[in-house]
This record gives sequence, structure tokens and C-alpha cells, in this order.
Amino acid sequence: MKILNFDVLTSCPKDELHQWFIGLYGEHIVPAIVYRYTQALQRPDLVTLDKNGEKHTLVSNEAVARVFKRLADRLQGVVSDTSTITITPEYAAHFLEVFVKKTEGAKFTGDRIRFLMLTLPLAVRDLIAPEVYPA
Repeated sequence: MKILNFDVLTSCPKDELHQWFIGLYGEHIVPAIVYRYTQALQRPDLVTLDKNGEKHTLVSNEAVARVFKRLADRLQGVVSDTSTITITPEYAAHFLEVFVKKTEGAKFTGDRIRFLMLTLPLAVRDLIAPEVYPA
């Protein structure tokens, strides 16, 4: 690269922790999961018109927020007796802050992302079933 004062080797992350855990999983995969669930619940074909002609999604933003709250509840149900790691209520609340509410400055460390890598694939199973198949 021929950019003034740019050194490609010093600009690269130094270890796999930042490249894989925080970079790939924390900045791309988890936000994509949140996005896809939101898009599935608020698809364009699930929009209704009210008497004023305004569009409304069948699954409201509050209902989508409840889905991710349910995901946080599932995450905090992970205990070391059955899975060798424990996710605290504070960790689950921080997950919501970082990935759902997208609070500025809120971040995860590599070790905390590793916990998410181990548990999230299992926690999202049947996550939106109550919204898709109401009783």
C-alpha cells in the first residue's frame, strides 16, 4: 500500500482474538443474527394499513424487543453445572446494550465474545416461535 505514513503490518490486529472473536463474530455475525430476526418478524408482507392508510407491522417494535429480552433470559440461564460456563444477568443485559440497543461505547471483550460464540447458536433455537406460531 502506498499511503503516506501507513504501515500495513502495524495496522493489522496482532492476534486471533481480535480478528476472529471481536472482529468477525462480534462486529459481523451477531449483528447479522439480530438483523435477520428483526427482518423476519417485520417482513413487508406482514404490514397492514390502518383506516388512515398508514402502514403498521403486525409484529411491533415492542414485540421484537420482547424477543431479544427472551434471548437475554435464555443466555442468563446458562450455568456452569451443565455447560462449564455461567452467564450472569449483567452479561445478558450487556448483550442487549451492545447488540440490540446499540449503545454507543458499549463493547465486549474477546473472552466475553467467546462465551457468546459458545451459547448463542443454542439460545436462538425456536426463539421467534411464539410470534410465528401464536397459541
